Parts: sequence; structure tokens; C-alpha cells
Amino acid sequence: MQFILRFLGILALAFTLTGQVADPQARMNGLASDDETKFRTLDIMAADLGTHRNRLILLKKNTGQSFADIYAAELRKRGFSETAILERIRLMTEKAERVTRRSAGLATVHPVAYIGSSVDHSSVGTVVALNPELGFDFRSVGLVAGLPIYRASSLQRKPAGIGDAYLSAFLRRPIRRYDVGAALTLGLPTGAREQGLGAGRVSVDVNGTIGRHLESWRPFISGGYTNSTFNNVGYQRPFISNGNAVYTSLGADHRIRRRWTVGAGGFGLKALATQTVVSQMASSQIGSAMAGMPDMGNGIHVGLPGHSTMIGTMPFGPQVPVTTVAARDASDYGPTGWLSWSPHADVIVTVRVARSFPNELTTVRVGVGFDLSKSFARLRR
Repeated sequence: MQFILRFLGILALAFTLTGQVADPQARMNGLASDDETKFRTLDIMAADLGTHRNRLILLKKNTGQSFADIYAAELRKRGFSETAILERIRLMTEKAERVTRRSAGLATVHPVAYIGSSVDHSSVGTVVALNPELGFDFRSVGLVAGLPIYRASSLQRKPAGIGDAYLSAFLRRPIRRYDVGAALTLGLPTGAREQGLGAGRVSVDVNGTIGRHLESWRPFISGGYTNSTFNNVGYQRPFISNGNAVYTSLGADHRIRRRWTVGAGGFGLKALATQTVVSQMASSQIGSAMAGMPDMGNGIHVGLPGHSTMIGTMPFGPQVPVTTVAARDASDYGPTGWLSWSPHADVIVTVRVARSFPNELTTVRVGVGFDLSKSFARLRR
């Protein structure tokens, strides 16, 4: 617990310091891009220029420039020097921040309520998941708790039940036109390990992401550390891999019109040590009958030294629910592609395809998410 508190403290300090050194132009763009502060900031900028905020919005649409660049260009037309423009941007940004703090008050604390459902299908089997989340969002800091429910299906068995409950703390902040975020997730062993629904221990995942909006494009890169890999890398795996590992992903989103987004990227996972693999798809009932494999009790088997039990290249066997593999057998990488559609501001539908080259596995995910945060906010009032 002390490690977690220390980690969050360091992240908070880092975000605070970076926010202090961020230039006023980046801060202005951050305020103008946030749904909570956008119109208030544009009103302040427009009032200073003697125009209407709709004109600023039209200029952004026609030129593709940021609001801070548009504001600076308008001041140049009025004969302001570059030094005076920077000072003016600083003053307007500070004014917008003061107005935001006064008007927001306790309203800056927003409830988070989200329900996501997904179906992941591959040649190994199908996993159906329902994942409700509840928490609070303090704009730059958030805290969310979730309890996933799984239903897996394969030729061997069909386990169903709750997975590992988790608690996620995250930080996010625009820094010099970049979207920067970091998250710490703790998983609790509430899922049945023998059915492949949980890691069977406390899991930790720490990651960070950097992205940037470039008109209709948003490239991003992320990386992190985990001691348990399941659906936090690239795709929903049909097995849980317990062991230290580092991972990364990168890609780009491209917005098509207003409600459609398409993207492509890739992921990579580097296992750092021997991994304990827990399969959702292998039957524990016939696991003890497997010849040549020492039974450790409860249907759990350990592979012979220097050998991995595999389906093709998958790091588990059809009759081995739990086994150990070398780090090289648990490492993973491959490409991903996705398409999302938002028929409503609080609803998003996604289709995602991922290919694991080492596991020779293609996984297709169809998901839908419902953001109920606004409804919960109205109930709070």
C-alpha cells in the first residue's frame, strides 16, 4: 500500500510540475478542447477580440488551426507584437482558469458509470464479457472500480462467473498540445482461477499513454508493466499469463465525419521471467489423465523442463488448465485494427481485429459501451 501511495504521489507531483511549465498557448488549447470549459474559454477570447465565439469556431473549421493560434493571428491583425501576444494569451488563459474554478466548485467532481459488453471470438473459443464500472472523475484525476463477468465457450468446457474485481486510478493532462495520461490498476483475486476466470492473486498494471490530435488524426503510443496479462495487451486472450512483463502499443485513430473512427496499430509484450498460464478453454476434469505430465493436485500440471504444452503455438494444452512456460513462449506481438461508431453521445459500438503472430491466433471483438455518467449526475442533484 505504501508503494501505491508513493507511486500516485510521484505521478501527481510530476503532472503538477509539467502543468506549471506548460506554455500559456498549450494551456489555452487545453481549456478550449475540454467539453467542460470550451465555451467559457471561447467566450472570454471572443469578448477580448470584440467578436462572437461562433466566429472562432468557424475559423478553426476553415483553417484547421488551434484556437490559440487563431487568437494570436487575430491579435497580429490588430498590430500586437509577438511579446504582447504571448502576454495577452497568458492573461486570457489565467482569466479562463479563474472563471472555471469559481463556476465549477464541487461540480468538478463527476460520477463515472459505465457498462461495457463484448464478444471475443477466435479459433480457440469465444469469450463473452460484461463489465460495469463505477467511480469518480476529478477532471485530471479519476478513480474507477469494476467487476467483470465472463462466459467462455470452447470444445472442452464453458466456464462462467465473475472475474477479478479491479480498482484503477488514473491521471491525465494536456501538456504542450499532447494528451498525457497514466494509470495504476490493482486486480483482486475474486475470479475462479481453476476456471481461468481470475489470476488467483493480486495483480498490478502500471501504464502511460501519450497522444496528440492532428486535425482528424490522433497518433498515440503507450507502454507499461504488469504481473498478469489477460485483456490488457492487444486483445482478449483465452488464457491468463501470470508473471512479470512489459508491454507497448502504438497506432493512430482517424475520425471519419463525426460519429465514425477507424484506426490501426500494433502491440508487443515481453515476458521477463517464467510464466504461469491459466487457460479458460482447457478442461480441468480430464487434466489429471494426461500422460507424461506430473500432477501437482487439483488438475494443475507443470510442463517438463525445456518443454511447453501447446495447441499449435498456444502456451497451453487442450487437457492442461494450468501450466508453466518459459518467458519466450509467453511473449507476444502483432497488428491490430479497429472501427468505432457512436450512434449517440453516450453509446459507442466497436469492432476490433487483432493478430497474434507467436500464438498464430486471430481474435475478433464486437463490443458496445454505455456511458451512464450523466444519468448518475442528474440523480445526485
